[in-house]
Amino acid sequence: MAHYQTAQKKLLLDFLREHSRQAFTIEELAAALEGREHAPGKSTLYRLMPLLVQEGRVKRFVRGTSRQFLYQMMGESCRTHLHLKCSICGQMVHMGHEESLELVRMIDKKYHFSVSEGDTVLFGLCENCRTAPA
Repeated sequence: MAHYQTAQKKLLLDFLREHSRQAFTIEELAAALEGREHAPGKSTLYRLMPLLVQEGRVKRFVRGTSRQFLYQMMGESCRTHLHLKCSICGQMVHMGHEESLELVRMIDKKYHFSVSEGDTVLFGLCENCRTAPA
């Protein structure tokens, strides 16, 4: 099936690239894009996001223990390193290649398990969320 680069899809991808450290729900994306020329509506976003996930351009996550999905842009270089994702604010940290490689090698050596770097996200708390008062 052919994939077309519509004005709506281009606007969405440009927005996600500009905010690549953030994850968004469909509703948040719709609100952020509202009023822009060629802004996709919610139904278009619900159709586009699974396609972008399937293409490997966007990652889909579950927000905490909810049933709500978050979407975040992933770059080409994301296939060669691990990611750290804050479970509270959703911030994504791209680990350095060398640190990722060291961890992947240690896991392989100790557990005889081959980690898929581009597909692996480690969840926890970022520095801000970890030190924020409860």
